[in-house]
Amino acid sequence: MPTSFLSEEQRRRFGHFPEDPDEGQLAGSFLLDQTARRRAMAARGARNRIGWAVQLGTIRYLGTFLENPEKVPAVVVGYVAEQLGLEPAVFAGYGMGEARWDHQEQIREGYGYTKFEFDQWFTLARWLYQRAWIGNERPTLLFDLATKRLVDKKVVLPGVTVLERLVSGTRERAEKRLWATLAAAPTAEQAERLQQLVVVPTGKRLSELDRLRRSPRDISARGVGKALERYESLHAFGGSAWDLDAIPPGRLQALVRFAKAARAQAVSDLRGDRRLATLVAFAAVMPQLAADEAIEVFDLVMGDIIRSSATKMTKQRLRTLKDLDAAAIELRKAWLAICTTAADPEGDLRAMLGTMDVGPVHAAADAVKLLAQQPDDGAEQMLAARYNTIARFLPGLLKTFTFEASPAGEPVLDAIGFVKSLKGRRRPIQAWEVPAKVLTSAWRRLVFPPPPMPVGSVEKRALIVASTEALRTALHRHEVFVPGLRKWGNPNARLLGDAAWEAARTRVCEELDLDPQPDKILTTWTDRLDRAHREFADGLAANPAVRIEQQGGRDRIILTGLDRLDEPASLVELNKEVEARMPAVDLPEIVLEVNSWVPYLGDFTHVSEANSRMDDLELSVAAVLTSEATNVGIEPIVHDGVDALSRDRLFWVEQNYVRAQTLSMANARLVDYHMRLPLVQAWGGGELASADGLRFVTPIRTLNSGPNPKYFGTRRRGVTFYNFLSDQFSGLHGILIPGTQRDSFYILDGLLEQETALRPVEVTSDTHGASEIVFGLFRLMGYQFSPRLADVGSATLYRADPDADYGPLNPVTRDKVNLKQITAHWDEMLRLAGSLHSGTIKASEALRVLAPGGKPTPTGKAVMELGRLDRSAYLSSYFTDELLRRRVNTQLNRQESRHELARKIFHGQKGELRQSYREGQEDQLGALGLMLNIVVLWNTVYFQKIIGEMRAEGIHVRDEDVARLSPLKFAHINFHGRYSFALPTEVQSGQLRSTIKPETASTTI
Repeated sequence: MPTSFLSEEQRRRFGHFPEDPDEGQLAGSFLLDQTARRRAMAARGARNRIGWAVQLGTIRYLGTFLENPEKVPAVVVGYVAEQLGLEPAVFAGYGMGEARWDHQEQIREGYGYTKFEFDQWFTLARWLYQRAWIGNERPTLLFDLATKRLVDKKVVLPGVTVLERLVSGTRERAEKRLWATLAAAPTAEQAERLQQLVVVPTGKRLSELDRLRRSPRDISARGVGKALERYESLHAFGGSAWDLDAIPPGRLQALVRFAKAARAQAVSDLRGDRRLATLVAFAAVMPQLAADEAIEVFDLVMGDIIRSSATKMTKQRLRTLKDLDAAAIELRKAWLAICTTAADPEGDLRAMLGTMDVGPVHAAADAVKLLAQQPDDGAEQMLAARYNTIARFLPGLLKTFTFEASPAGEPVLDAIGFVKSLKGRRRPIQAWEVPAKVLTSAWRRLVFPPPPMPVGSVEKRALIVASTEALRTALHRHEVFVPGLRKWGNPNARLLGDAAWEAARTRVCEELDLDPQPDKILTTWTDRLDRAHREFADGLAANPAVRIEQQGGRDRIILTGLDRLDEPASLVELNKEVEARMPAVDLPEIVLEVNSWVPYLGDFTHVSEANSRMDDLELSVAAVLTSEATNVGIEPIVHDGVDALSRDRLFWVEQNYVRAQTLSMANARLVDYHMRLPLVQAWGGGELASADGLRFVTPIRTLNSGPNPKYFGTRRRGVTFYNFLSDQFSGLHGILIPGTQRDSFYILDGLLEQETALRPVEVTSDTHGASEIVFGLFRLMGYQFSPRLADVGSATLYRADPDADYGPLNPVTRDKVNLKQITAHWDEMLRLAGSLHSGTIKASEALRVLAPGGKPTPTGKAVMELGRLDRSAYLSSYFTDELLRRRVNTQLNRQESRHELARKIFHGQKGELRQSYREGQEDQLGALGLMLNIVVLWNTVYFQKIIGEMRAEGIHVRDEDVARLSPLKFAHINFHGRYSFALPTEVQSGQLRSTIKPETASTTI
């Protein structure tokens, strides 16, 4: 890494006053107490008195003394002089006097400041080394942290070059140790095989590294085999046997990220231990990812087979319905004839049957046998017919992975074990051998066929298909899992272990404001519920929006919808005036202009963390962000006359600079700048956020998409960009969800993972996220969940006190929260909260722990009971408080408006997401989220300017109207680029354009 990594601007600002301190900074550093004034007045002469005080404030503010103390802002001199009762002008000439050195020594001794000498250098170097070893922080961030640490420790800052070299050298030592440790892990033979990963074999276009790092895209029976083969190839490197426990996970992941993103040639060009270390990290981490993806392909293929079988069965039922009806009518005629004869005392059934044409009756009975289904039949017959397809990949799957199970999954494990034992078996299967617990009634009829088949016979193919379907279901429920995997592994393994939990319990309780004993906090929560119910009951008679009615024999709460808020004429005029004054602008100009206010483009660093920079790199990053966010691709952005916009440069930047980590850092910087704008405070304080999904069709085959006819149409797949918006209109975070899985599972993930300065304590969503478990998890983690509820009257209101009298609410609050369940499992609930808080498990994964297969565990039931308590308190407040309902509704409407803006920006390629791999999808949608915040920030700054101009012109602008403005307007923004009507010089002169001769053009035709 280069020794010099700071920009000239950063060097200029270090140890100097880049701008005048504001009032708060002046008071914080330059305010003189009695002791400071006394010491300053002890100096000889007015000049030295001011100089002494200025130097004291300077070291407090900057952490160091200025070489020339006179180079402080005039506002500082004036502030200090006023406190000493002296004229600021007498300070002139102090910087040339010898007394300034004596004053510095007096200040150091009197206020405990230490010079930066060897002891301080060694202490800081050791601290930096630990930071550099554990994390992979940028050198500029380490520099800032080191500066802050020295200031906090009252160590006088050294020169910028000294500190810069220390940071650079420390990072380099930590990196060399990391590379050496990893390079020593494999054997010589394994190392040689790893080195061959970056070699392109003769006759091929891609290296083995290129092949192995690509996620599967073939969702078919053949694709399952290819995904298993990829896993086997990665597993064969032997990474599972390497002892890498001493390597910080973050450092390992950084190397893997580089190995997955960079060109194979770039990895090959790495020198020393770094190349082998990168390949070792790749081979150690990728097998688990490849295993998860292989099972994912199996899951998708089985899902397609099951859905297509169900569709085929439905179509067959429709086709044969007329034949079944005709057979039923024929049988009915025969039965009526039999009944008529039987009812006649003189009737002879044998004689009647002898005269009846029984041929059609037999044919009708055969048709019913063939076409009729049992009430519990599904698509099992059609699914069993897909045996040949399933048999292509099932043996490889069972051979490759070792499955384990919870008690609920043991029958599936038995069935799969039996299926494996059938390989090569020739003797018939006996019914008593079959582990039949996994078989439904419909499958039993197929696996154990009725007569005329021999008694005890077994249909092998149906058994194998039924067991495969049961395996897929059990994997979804996490009753069966593969140890060590992230998605398809045992979710309980991600909870804090016993020792780790014992060590973390006190800290977790303090940080989450919980108590190791449940009694006190449960009393607080139940008192909140009681107050909410009583306020609801007391105000019910005077609440015109709520009433209780009898429907279907039970009492229901009826909530009238909110009336739309009228827009006063002043607000309408303000919106018109603001829109009329907004300057017309192209989207790329917004990207660059915002960067001139807050340099977020500088947060995009090279994937190898080598601090690689190029001339006009920010322009290249801006161009790539624009191409990604608008979904138009690189080609419309390319400008061959500008180096920063050349095709090669843009592809290089896209591959190496734009990724989840840099997008997150840039977004955090924008949000931090936006939240400090005065206008933003009128919209909200940042305590409220909303979560909602934006759906994208993925027209190409990709592992990371799923079907949903409601959102994507029939026979199409897509993904959901689940994003989070603060009440200040800032986007906090975004999560990519395959298909449209339960969005509510990801709400807490977003809140816990987001890295902005905003810390919302309340979050809202639509009805789909309002389950009791979600409410319980939110309460455990200290958040208020406030969803907008559609059919709110059907929700159950629980009570904690069975004897409480809630008057008119008594009929609708009969159900009681089981507080004993919460108390009995309180420590397990705390462990779950601690695991979420420490990041060892995600909330979306925790829900699999609490309710695998939809069946709550005892801890899951305890969280549900807590959720019932919290949900009931929220519901009563929701019924009572119209302002709460409006606040929730307003926030969700803001998110819908943001989605409309997102659709406008993401207009290319019909608004479809065409990235093949999850990483590419995440990066592109992350760029879209960042672009939304860029537009919001730009609009906010200009709104603020326009409102200031209007007020300066004497136009009255009401604060109430300002609070209802939205920075999500886009009529003034050109998202679609411009057509150029400028002709090249050669064409203007009457010549034809020069043709392009390919570099590989043949000399003969």
